[in-house]
Amino acid sequence: MVTIREYFQVAQKKKASDIYFSVGSRPWLKIKGELHPLKAHPALSEEEIDGLAREVFSPKKLLDFKAHQDMIGACTIQGLGRLRIILSKGRDGLSMACRLIPLEVPNFETLGLPPILKRMVSSGSGLILVIGSAGSGKTSTLASLINHINNSFQKSIISIEQPVEFVHTNNRSYIEQIQRHDTGIRFDKPWHAGFLKTADVIVLDGLKNSETVSLGLSAAAEGLLVLASLESNGGVAEALKSIFDACPLAERENQRCLLARTLRGAVWQHLFRLKDGTGCKPAVEILINDSVISHLISRDGDLHLVRPTMAAGRIKGMQTMHQALETFREESLVQKEIIASFENAMLAYYVYPVKRAF
Repeated sequence: MVTIREYFQVAQKKKASDIYFSVGSRPWLKIKGELHPLKAHPALSEEEIDGLAREVFSPKKLLDFKAHQDMIGACTIQGLGRLRIILSKGRDGLSMACRLIPLEVPNFETLGLPPILKRMVSSGSGLILVIGSAGSGKTSTLASLINHINNSFQKSIISIEQPVEFVHTNNRSYIEQIQRHDTGIRFDKPWHAGFLKTADVIVLDGLKNSETVSLGLSAAAEGLLVLASLESNGGVAEALKSIFDACPLAERENQRCLLARTLRGAVWQHLFRLKDGTGCKPAVEILINDSVISHLISRDGDLHLVRPTMAAGRIKGMQTMHQALETFREESLVQKEIIASFENAMLAYYVYPVKRAF
């Protein structure tokens, strides 16, 4: 039987980002956003996928899987990299989706991130949001931000992840990475604050949005720097509205004022394949919470003014997604048809619902 290490080597050689296994189908690779079957491999049986799962998950985790029928985790393939794995059981049997994660933490230049993010994380406290849909590179961006802090400042960093993907090595900072469900800490209980106060920086990645918002706001209010990911198809303004909507009505006004006071900045990113085939580059919407933005966030009903304020704030480093896409067109790095397709899809979340909601 082919081992998970052998599949990893094949995927790495073909420069794939993901490997997919399902009963009755050949393995598939995702290469530069496109799916390709491994034609030399026969269709997989339930027993073969079960064997792959046993290579990467402990017996205890597999017992948990039997109870819940789905599981997320990560493992290191010695000398090659790491895998982020989603194991699930559907009508046709077991399936596994594996994301390849390099051993080396990516830097800003490799990812093509705007330098303004380095300035954001150089501040002592506040909340920084990294927003995007699944597969938009949020985890890589957070890893790059942690890496920058680690190499530039002496900080104590606690990173709460689901699962732990990039593994960091202490440099100038001390980093503790915790997998969300591998700890007895209850993040919905008030006493979690004592644990979190041991850190200068808290990173929240892969948590449910409701967990992220509650924990992130309370930690930022305590004077910590908080880096948090939020899953959303919309832009920064839509994410801010979703934060308010997640709060009980009786607490919404206080939470709005708290967010206006603690938010340092936010980015919404979407990955685009470069037309020369060398990889991907993110288009990034950037909000910096200055006095004007803070005033808009704190006032009920003024979120619709956030985006035009961002568009007018380019001198401060802000930009909307439309402005980011215009830059892509001018640089001619991405096929115009791909940009146009994303813009059309974006309207469902970025423009029309905003008019109705705000």
